[in-house]
Amino acid sequence: MQSPSGGIQSAFLEHIKKNLPKNVSFADELAEILAISRDSAYRRIRGETVLSLDEVQALTNHFKISLDAFLSPASDQVTFQLKAINQKDFSFEKWLISILEYLDLFNSFKETQKEIVFDSKDLPVFYYFQFPRLAAFKIYFWKNSFSMETKVTSGKYDSSQVGKNLIALGEKIWERYSQIPSTEIIRYEMLIVTLRQIEYLYESGMFMDKQEAINLCDDCSLLATHLQHQAKLGSKVTYGSNDPGAKVLMYLNDVLIGGNTILFRIGEKRIVFVTPNNFDILRTDHLPFCQLTEEHTSNLINKSVLISGTAEKERNRFFNRIEERIREIKTRIT
Repeated sequence: MQSPSGGIQSAFLEHIKKNLPKNVSFADELAEILAISRDSAYRRIRGETVLSLDEVQALTNHFKISLDAFLSPASDQVTFQLKAINQKDFSFEKWLISILEYLDLFNSFKETQKEIVFDSKDLPVFYYFQFPRLAAFKIYFWKNSFSMETKVTSGKYDSSQVGKNLIALGEKIWERYSQIPSTEIIRYEMLIVTLRQIEYLYESGMFMDKQEAINLCDDCSLLATHLQHQAKLGSKVTYGSNDPGAKVLMYLNDVLIGGNTILFRIGEKRIVFVTPNNFDILRTDHLPFCQLTEEHTSNLINKSVLISGTAEKERNRFFNRIEERIREIKTRIT
């Protein structure tokens, strides 16, 4: 690090401090991680003592951040933290746990100005977890189609083979997400993807009987109706409950393709999550990249139609199209 005058060390430690919830003592956290006294921690914070390379490594590993932005602030290189599903150390269950941890961390910040901006091709995964049968199907399909883990089953579709622990995790994820204000850029494809998956398994002979496929289509219809109700209210509502949650702004954009990007806004801080390869998670707080992402999503929103709390005609037209597609697939199945 630089000399005790500050510079890179000061910026580095300030960056870490901003990532901590306000109820956490930065000095205490630093002392614990580096195994030093509280006074020694304060001397490093004030720049009176230079961090050793071992201490820098300990901090970057613990907080999962990179020095690149501090050593080369004008660089066009962006550093991401990667979480990728594989057979060894990051399972589908751990993928769900990581989502829950991110949402818990987001909720731990005391800033009043907090928001998630979601731009996705598919419906935000959180919503499926309100419907256990539909959630079990989605997990089955994801694990068998995209995950490098051992497949759920090699025979017919059987929702009972999807662990209850995964369903319970999903329900917790929705509960956390329902407490966070969000802006969601949605598209006609948002539920059509799931309907195609149901139809694909049916045509492949993977269902025990056609009634299973029909039941899942009915759940999609329930989900669509619930989303329409939520959009009308302009707030998140758990299925089966009348208690409104956090505010939600739903923008319809049927022209531009979604980017599988999630932007976290916490006061002045920005964090971006990108999900390539369906389930791999790339996370960065690289300021220039976050600013570009924010500009892009703002541009998308300006080219979209707000269908939550207003624009009843556009909202009804959109959900009627989805219901029509559900009926078409049910007709083909029956």
